[in-house]
Amino acid sequence: MKSQFADRRVTLNMAMFHYTYSNQQFINVDPGTAAQTLLNIPRSRIQGGEAELTVRAGDMVTLRGGLGLLSTKIKRGTVSGVDVSGNRLSNAPKLTFTGGFDATVIDGGSGKVSLHGDLNYSSNQYFEVLNVPRLRQKSYALLSGHIDWESADGRWTASVWGKNLANKFYFTSRVDLLAGFGFDYNHVGTPRTYGVTVGAKF
Repeated sequence: MKSQFADRRVTLNMAMFHYTYSNQQFINVDPGTAAQTLLNIPRSRIQGGEAELTVRAGDMVTLRGGLGLLSTKIKRGTVSGVDVSGNRLSNAPKLTFTGGFDATVIDGGSGKVSLHGDLNYSSNQYFEVLNVPRLRQKSYALLSGHIDWESADGRWTASVWGKNLANKFYFTSRVDLLAGFGFDYNHVGTPRTYGVTVGAKF
């Protein structure tokens, strides 16, 4: 469903979905040898819904929000001799949320100055179909924002920006190598970063 109302100041888009997979493919890593093999899960299903809301609160302010609900389940499958029926699929948080705003605070002869902020939240998730408890990523939220300036003629731009402003520690992937190597292989998310960007149009 896609809709606009309140004199087109409010946009609301929503979707629901249900997928049933046969022989869904994924990469399995052997914890003893680190060998990567392509495996099939005989049967799994994914269902959920998404909603996106945009509100033009005024000529200078826009609010944004998004919500995602997801339910995944392996209906039938065996991995490394373990029955994974009933487990969740990898990289599938049950709840995700995004929110943000865009606000123009100055718009005149000296140019335009605008503020932008974003929040991204993800509930807990697994990175593999065995659903090993120690490899689960807990829920986390990331904050980012930027302050932009654009000259009146649109030729020059400048931006002061920051990402992961709360310096949240989180993982983007985790692999079980404990049996063969005595450790887990982890990819850590990008820590707090910030900078200045300047641009010019010719």
